[in-house]
Amino acid sequence: MIPDTCQSCGMPFTIETRGTNRDQSFNKDYCINCFRDGKFTNHHLTLHQLEIELLEMAEMHNGITLEEAQQIIRKLPELKRWRMENI
Repeated sequence: MIPDTCQSCGMPFTIETRGTNRDQSFNKDYCINCFRDGKFTNHHLTLHQLEIELLEMAEMHNGITLEEAQQIIRKLPELKRWRMENI
């Protein structure tokens, strides 16, 4: 099964790591790290802060490589949370 891509952080997620809505149903767009109980876990997060976090994860070898982080960063503006029409 191909994992979904979180529409906030750009990382892949599975059925087990899906975010949750207010009614505790699963959210199809966001991972549990970004979206819980119907709201973003860090609603003050900016796109720039997320880019830095992704680069730091790669630097610390925490789940992604630098190349993967750079690929995700390039795609972030296309994701649902960061599209200009949502701002």
